[in-house]
Amino acid sequence: MLARTVLARLRAKVPSAAARDVAQLSCQLRSALASTTNNATAATPLSVAQFQRIRGYATATATKTRASTAAKKAPAKKAAATKKTAASAKKTTATKKKPAPKPKKKAAAKPKPKKKELTPTQIERLEKRKARAAEQKQKDTIKQLKETALKEPKQKPSTVYSILLTETVEKEGVSRGIPEIAKAVSQKYKNLAPAELERLNRLANEADQENKKAYKKWVESYTPLEIRLANNARRQLKSKLVSYPKSQIRDDRAVPQPNSAYILFTKERHASGDFKGIRTIEAGKLIGKEWAALSATDKKKYEDLAEAARQTYQREFKRVYGIESASAKAAAPA
Repeated sequence: MLARTVLARLRAKVPSAAARDVAQLSCQLRSALASTTNNATAATPLSVAQFQRIRGYATATATKTRASTAAKKAPAKKAAATKKTAASAKKTTATKKKPAPKPKKKAAAKPKPKKKELTPTQIERLEKRKARAAEQKQKDTIKQLKETALKEPKQKPSTVYSILLTETVEKEGVSRGIPEIAKAVSQKYKNLAPAELERLNRLANEADQENKKAYKKWVESYTPLEIRLANNARRQLKSKLVSYPKSQIRDDRAVPQPNSAYILFTKERHASGDFKGIRTIEAGKLIGKEWAALSATDKKKYEDLAEAARQTYQREFKRVYGIESASAKAAAPA
């Protein structure tokens, strides 16, 4: 009974005392026995066997306590190992080169919204709008071309009939109407007296000379390039307006186009007189056959003349107009 009491007290004190060795355990055992002996009325001395059991129990408890403490401290080593591994991993990652950035994919184009179908009325309106726009554009183009084409000075009547008609209108007016007056003037012109005809011829010649002087002065008031552009505009107006009355402006300063090798050969053949009395179309056919029959050596004579004329034309074009000719631009290296 005494041993059981001692063991119970010892069991209660071991965890709190945390005995580390046998000497401490013996001290605790003696203290427990002394305390029990004082309280017990009849204390029975411990036998050797009982003491051995108590000592064995204490040793086992201490061993179990140390094992439990060691088990609790083990995670600290694991944590340290984890830190070491993490540090190593960071070092390895820092050593590795960063991968090249991947090219960004182009954003897929958004599908275009489908056009809304137009009603027949809307289509008709759209077509009318387009027609009006095209008509307005044509008007603007013609207006611009007319401005570029220039306007000649007004000419004096320079023929016998035109002078006679002008004098008749000035005397009688236009009350009878122009068609009726023109018919009467035509009849009068056929029956003119020689003296009257001589007078009208003199007036016509004088007016013609004055017109030529005025025309030349007007032409020379513009640069050769402006006159050239005016003639280009007149050609375009002829193709756009059937009734366009203006002819090409005559400019003595204009640089004539160079002749080709075939044209030079044709002029030479016509000048020879071999085609007198032959219609122009038939003569052209014969000259064409002669040209085709020429050898390369014979053609080279005319080709050299044409090349010399072309180079002369390019130089004169630049001197007169101040710009390069189309043939010079085409021949220039890119």
